Order: sequence, then structure tokens, then C-alpha cells
Amino acid sequence: MQPSSSHLSTHASLWGIFAALLTMLAVFSTGCLHSSSSKKLGDGHDFGENDREVVLVLGDSISAGGFSGAAPWPTRFANMVDKAVINDSVPGATASVGAARVQRGLNSHNPGFLIIFYGANDAIQGVNISATENAIRSMVAAAKANQTIPVLATVMPMEGGRRIYNGRVDQVNERIRSIASQERVKLVNLHRTFRGKEDQYFVDGLHPNDLGEELIALKFLDAFK
Repeated sequence: MQPSSSHLSTHASLWGIFAALLTMLAVFSTGCLHSSSSKKLGDGHDFGENDREVVLVLGDSISAGGFSGAAPWPTRFANMVDKAVINDSVPGATASVGAARVQRGLNSHNPGFLIIFYGANDAIQGVNISATENAIRSMVAAAKANQTIPVLATVMPMEGGRRIYNGRVDQVNERIRSIASQERVKLVNLHRTFRGKEDQYFVDGLHPNDLGEELIALKFLDAFK
């Protein structure tokens, strides 16, 4: 007996559904494979004579540590990222101090990566915003010329008596975000992370406490994944 047209139609519908399910499964599997093999920061980059397992941190007292009574975030970050992290931060430094020191750091350590974390003191001291921008741009340019990958961070919001500087912090961060976009540099947006949570993560409205140090380290870790 020949199958009826209705039976044929039913089989065709079932096969259509089955084929659609197979397609969805293939897409899902491909997506999983793609996400598991996603490139990490630095993959495919020509580091030249630099060591891709070395990270140089240039910053101010927020990076230098010593205010929370616990390990500073660069030390924690080193344990998380499994790289040698050299913390060459100077308390009280503005971005211009970093610009003056960056080449020496690059020449001395040959880092594969350079974390540039300035701007808080620029905001507090009322440094000309263009001068801050130019200093940060010069550090990014020096890193790129050295075949080192630069990583930028925004300035965290301030609390307590230092809250009066947050207007300048916003101006500095606007320039930092612009540099990161124009130069195609990885940006760790700590301002967004800490905004509205200053009372939980700071010792004195500026420097992170133990929880704050840990959170900063985790955010930099995310940038290197």
C-alpha cells in the first residue's frame, strides 16, 4: 500500500523539526568551543625581546599599597594571574611622574605588559587635564614602541572629605577612556566597579581596604583572561 500524502507530509514535518534541532545543537556546540578557546590578552602579539610572563605596574599610592594593612592589589594579582608582577608604583605620583619613569622601567624589566594606573593625584592636585592626558598617552606610546602591551585603568571615585574631587576624577576618566578607545588599549573601568560602594571598599575615601584590594586585583585579572 502506498503511503498517503498526509503521512508523507507528517514525515516531512518531523524530519524538518529534527533537522532544526540538529542545527541548533551544532550552533550551541560551536559557541561553546569558541568561548573555551577565546584568545587571552597578548595572544598573537609579537613581544620582541620582552617577557610575556612579566607585568610592570606603574601607579601611585593606590598601587604601592600599605594603607589597608594587607597585601596590595599587585601582590594579589600576581598570585591570581601566575605571572611575575613588578610593582614600581610611587606614592603621591601624578601621571607626569609615570611618564618620566616609564622608559626606565621598560628598559630594566622588559615586561610583556604594562599596567598604567594614574590620575587620582592629578585630580586632587588640580593638574591641567591636558597635561594628565598627554602624560598617559606618552606612557601608552612608550609601551607600544617597546612591543609591550599597555593596560589602562580609570580612577576610582572618592569618598568622605575627598569627594569634592570627584568632578575632576570624572574629567580625568573621560580622557582615559578616550585614550583607551583611540589607541585600542585594554581598559579596566574601576570607576564603574567602585561607584556607589565607596564606603565598603575604602580605608580613607581614597585608598582601598582589604576587600577593595582584592576587588581591584580581580578586575585586572579579568582583563588578562
